[in-house]
Amino acid sequence: MNLLLLDKRVSSLFLPKDDPRTIHLLGVLKVREGDEIDLAVRNGAKGKGMVALPGEGAIKLEIRWLEPHLRDLHPVRLILGLARPQTCRKILEQASALGVERMAFFEAEKGEPSYAQSSLWQTHEWMERIDRGIEQSFSSFIPSCTVYSSLEETLASERTDRAPRKVALDNYESPEPLSAVGIERGSPVLLALGPERGWSAAERELLRSVNFEFRHLGERVLRLETAAVAALGIVLASYWGEDSESR
Repeated sequence: MNLLLLDKRVSSLFLPKDDPRTIHLLGVLKVREGDEIDLAVRNGAKGKGMVALPGEGAIKLEIRWLEPHLRDLHPVRLILGLARPQTCRKILEQASALGVERMAFFEAEKGEPSYAQSSLWQTHEWMERIDRGIEQSFSSFIPSCTVYSSLEETLASERTDRAPRKVALDNYESPEPLSAVGIERGSPVLLALGPERGWSAAERELLRSVNFEFRHLGERVLRLETAAVAALGIVLASYWGEDSESR
């Protein structure tokens, strides 16, 4: 945890002994009286928390807020076929850390219907996984995330002010690698990855009908979480080093 996320802006915060954040700060980060830790309010300002140890294993933070900073999410939207919960957990954390602005998971025709009923999606765990990625990346801006019943419903929900470059990964029907797409610096991108068993024929046709290009990541067959991170690295390379004022 490189940064502590808060739900709202406050001047001080009391963390009791049994709070997981207290356990991490004392047990892992070894904070002491007078130390400062980094924190932020979700989708808002960053700040510094001065550590006080009032006793009984608790922590109190006196917070001073810093000047507002620019939104640092990239205009990249990720569409993913629902996979095993442990796979989706990894994607939620890593895609959030990399700065995508939106994730949309869908129940794929070749997917397992029970995945959408897992505790990951039926509780707030998916939000906690996103928070972990944001805290790791030292950011405060939270990507949106939604689960849809089909690819068709997912695509119908994707409305943007600027027409995005649409790319779908496919091991079997891709003429070129993703690296050959030549994404224009700063342009919005809609990146789609199928479930672990791949796209169905109907899903491929649907993607083609709305102008998705098919690309691949080489000859090797990758796990979905590996493919997602590798693809985002290629796509986001056009944003890295960009003047923050132009975002």
